[in-house]
Amino acid sequence: MRPVPWWLAGLALVAACAPWAKFAPPQPVTIEGYDGDAMEPFLSRDGSLLFFNNRNDPPEQTNILWAERIDDLHFRYWGNVEGANSDTLDGVATLSPNGRFCFISPRSYQRTLATIHCGEWAGDHIDRVKLQMKAAPLIPGRVVFDVELDASGEFLILADGKFTGGPVPASADLRLARLVDGEYRLDPSADRLFAAINTPALEYAAALSSDGLTLSFTRLEGRPPFARTSIWLARRDNPGAAFSSPIRIDTIDGFVEAATFAPDGSIYFHKRIGDRFTLQRSARMAR
Repeated sequence: MRPVPWWLAGLALVAACAPWAKFAPPQPVTIEGYDGDAMEPFLSRDGSLLFFNNRNDPPEQTNILWAERIDDLHFRYWGNVEGANSDTLDGVATLSPNGRFCFISPRSYQRTLATIHCGEWAGDHIDRVKLQMKAAPLIPGRVVFDVELDASGEFLILADGKFTGGPVPASADLRLARLVDGEYRLDPSADRLFAAINTPALEYAAALSSDGLTLSFTRLEGRPPFARTSIWLARRDNPGAAFSSPIRIDTIDGFVEAATFAPDGSIYFHKRIGDRFTLQRSARMAR
């Protein structure tokens, strides 16, 4: 038998000492009245509303949809989020408790190099949608393709991807934009917050707990058709601190992406099963 590498043993020890990274095996989630693909879930901070988008391909048919909670594993479908969707890809919704609603759409990227749009959630639609120009790096080939609002709505975590051809970015890292004078602005000084997270692999699909102390993200390693994804968690002591080295959630496997937190600490995410993308829930294990 080969000896266990010292670094692998170290990771196992860290995971064993991190009860906040322990989750039960996933269970499937049903959206009553909806039978299509479900991707990129976001659960409102009170757990009552689920936002998601249908399949990302073809992009011109990708819309943001919503549903209301029945119980942990069942939601009732209500349809398109009016005011958000266009004739191109629209997805990755996120909502703060004060009603700020943001999402991703490349509808004007060729002209503006920006993709983050924010408006106000009005209970069943979005008003006053505005492109967030200063939240993007504004470099040709660089595309912000994921976004997550913190609970206060004062900043957002985004995935900054470099595209050189094809649907998968050549690189992707987590970054932060702050709300300044009514618009979000990319903050390069905040890159330090993710120094222990960003790697040569692709990091994206960030999710923050309501207290801002736990971060989930997706990591993609390898290239198609051999790419593999995993969902990770990192912690910090206070909202201004950098995140610690992350731990992979080992009970979640397969092609999985885009976790979102429920009020009880469980997470929802999407998983490819066969040729379909479905929503799953993993409960946090009792400490």
